[in-house]
Amino acid sequence: MRRALILMMIGLALTLASQPTSRKTEAAPKAEDDFQLVKVADGVYAGIAKSGGLASGNAGFVIGDDGVVIFDTFFTPVAIEELIGEIEKLTKLPIKFAVNSHYHLDHTGGNQVLVARGVPIIAHDNVALWQMTKNRRFLPVLEELQKRHADLEKQLGETLEDQKDKRSQLQRQISRNEVLQTIKLTNPTVTFNSGSMHLRLGRREVVLFTLPGHTGGDVFAYVPDANVVFTGDLGWSKTLPNLIDATVVDWIPTLDKILSQYGTARFIPGHGEVAGAAEMHDFRDYLDDLRNRVKQAIANGLTVDQAKQQLTLPEKYKTFAFPNFAQPNVEDMYKELMGTKQAR
Repeated sequence: MRRALILMMIGLALTLASQPTSRKTEAAPKAEDDFQLVKVADGVYAGIAKSGGLASGNAGFVIGDDGVVIFDTFFTPVAIEELIGEIEKLTKLPIKFAVNSHYHLDHTGGNQVLVARGVPIIAHDNVALWQMTKNRRFLPVLEELQKRHADLEKQLGETLEDQKDKRSQLQRQISRNEVLQTIKLTNPTVTFNSGSMHLRLGRREVVLFTLPGHTGGDVFAYVPDANVVFTGDLGWSKTLPNLIDATVVDWIPTLDKILSQYGTARFIPGHGEVAGAAEMHDFRDYLDDLRNRVKQAIANGLTVDQAKQQLTLPEKYKTFAFPNFAQPNVEDMYKELMGTKQAR
């Protein structure tokens, strides 16, 4: 089951088949295919990942008086280059800082682009420990990608021209492999372990905080003058989360703290649309409901497999995106409560 969950995580990051991507015989990728740029406040923008695009997780940026902060770097170098292009349409100010909310590849896959530009990337200490190791489970090795590429090219060459749907599917798969081959796992360059860090953009500041929950190496950002919070994957809007690295017992108090301190803010989540406190409360309640239901299942003597089958998703959450995470969420919650969830 753990292998299946990891494959699911890969699928989340690589859901590229529904949109054409870069390929010599196709149009170049465009930002509007990969993310929606949303103005959240004056000088504060969210890049909301589109299903099937090259962004995968959300990102965003803050424009100040003398520079720009980018929050998260998407899944691919292509997508972060597109975001930089959107920034350059809005301002000539330099990118002064970037932030990784956590290590997962759909939020750090574009790091190499910013490092090459000399932009400091700030993250939790643990991101520097896990970026180059744990992320490898989400990114096939180059030799595997090259073999897959050759196999797909062979299949495409053997597919008749009138089989347009099959050819289109194969072309998208080839494009996906081409994009994956451009990703080079790249560490942040500045890290901190606790407390806060203030990033100055002239009169505007962005304050970084670290709290536990999603991975054990999470950072979120607050823009005081705009009252906007970038949550990273500490917050999901109308979307079921992955709990592969999570500690829900810590995550719920973290959300309570964020909501109590920033209850009137606008939230840019790691996945899903720009949100208010109501959507963040719904997400917090999903985690709490999951914990309570699984706790009761354990008290009733259910095995993990029985709990996964019997604990169906409550009606309130059936409209959430990523419903395929429902059963893995039960398994991870069960193992956390039983003390058998292992670090991965």
